[in-house]
Amino acid sequence: MKKLLFSTLFLFSVYLAEAQVRFGFKAAPNISFNRIEADTDNTQFDTDGVGLRFQLGPIFDIEFKENHYFSTGLIFTSKRSAFVADSLGATYDEDYSPQYLQVPITLKLFTEEIGLDKRIYFQFGGTVDFKTNNEGEEENIVQSFRFIDLNSLLAIGLEYGIGINTKIFGGIIYQRGLLNTIKENNYDDSFNLRNDFVGLEIGIIF
Repeated sequence: MKKLLFSTLFLFSVYLAEAQVRFGFKAAPNISFNRIEADTDNTQFDTDGVGLRFQLGPIFDIEFKENHYFSTGLIFTSKRSAFVADSLGATYDEDYSPQYLQVPITLKLFTEEIGLDKRIYFQFGGTVDFKTNNEGEEENIVQSFRFIDLNSLLAIGLEYGIGINTKIFGGIIYQRGLLNTIKENNYDDSFNLRNDFVGLEIGIIF
């Protein structure tokens, strides 16, 4: 098993050494919101609006075919999880800001140039998010969040070359939560919360 693992890592490192790898940074201010599900007769759950959050971090685009890239990175991502619960005349509201290190696992496809040094890109796939802060309280409905979250990702934008290797880009990004982010709660197992966001991403490639 160890030999297989080392062989796989060696082959992957050789591939990276020969492949064209683009390195850059991106930032994405976004509108974060969530979806609530709960099977209940006595308590009414509603989402509590939206919040301004952001993403920031390095990205890596690995070319495997002309205009076709495997795109990943290590993105700091802040989300908003907020809801209102109305139970037998009593109202409870909870608002959390779970933070994650996000690893995109996506494909990024480019068109041919639509103008001088301009290309449209489409990015799609998923992300694996690792929680970095503690949220929730023992006496609240939400006691704790899961360590890992999964999301689908879709983005479209424009890349513009400003030098031989330097490019800037901007676009629209949407992420939709796939997992219930709540680990423990004071309600029951039917309580589910999933995080989504839509935002504007901007960045630079070196």
